[in-house]
Amino acid sequence: MTEAATANAAGQLGGDPSSNGNGLPSGDEFIASVTRSLIRAAKQAHLIAYQTGTGVAYSRDGVFGVYKPDPAMYEDLIPPPFEDERVLHVES
Repeated sequence: MTEAATANAAGQLGGDPSSNGNGLPSGDEFIASVTRSLIRAAKQAHLIAYQTGTGVAYSRDGVFGVYKPDPAMYEDLIPPPFEDERVLHVES
């Protein structure tokens, strides 16, 4: 192996400690990103279930079932309603 290749391989292995050598996060940062992704997916699932009038299938207290979507899960995904929907003046 050439010196350049050896240095490159050593740099990849001993580089950034928050990376596993391929640029992806590792350790606590990885667990936090997976947790954020799962929470985002659950919120989206509750929103879609609300919009379509269906239930969300998940395990609650060890009992698997289809439950009504929880508004607390998706309320931050829905834009707030207009405060004033009146039209004041329309030019024609």
